[in-house]
Amino acid sequence: MDDKIAEFMLLAAKMEFFLVNLDQDFAHVDGGTRVVRGVNWDRIGQSLEGMYPFADFDFEGSGFQILKETVPQYLVAKEDGGLKWDSEAVVVSSWHTLLGRSYAQLRNNVAHGNKAQLPAPFTHNRTKDLLEAGHCLIQFIGEAYSHDDSWSYAIQFQ
Repeated sequence: MDDKIAEFMLLAAKMEFFLVNLDQDFAHVDGGTRVVRGVNWDRIGQSLEGMYPFADFDFEGSGFQILKETVPQYLVAKEDGGLKWDSEAVVVSSWHTLLGRSYAQLRNNVAHGNKAQLPAPFTHNRTKDLLEAGHCLIQFIGEAYSHDDSWSYAIQFQ
């Protein structure tokens, strides 16, 4: 599973850099320093809505329907000092919500969470399904904004 998580995070990082490099409107940019602080999922959601209206989109064939139907959990600090996984009833009815809540939470879970260290009954077997959905969503977004697959080329370090 560690290799699958690492592969997902690398693919997510490539896609996110591609998006902010493609269009600065897709980035959260600090007004004073001009430092890019992350991806502006709201703007990407608005852009996707123009290309693929959410209400008409074929989620069954997308490979990431689970991100529309089930929002990943978030980590909560309990009053007694422990941690727990929790969730909320979020209706995913727009690209904005799917990207800003479902995808972003999946990415946070993968990057910062280890369900093996903090198991919960509703997390079992979900990591694999959510990772697969995340891959499908990343591929979909990459294809929506790139006429080729150059966004996912190998990272070159000198």
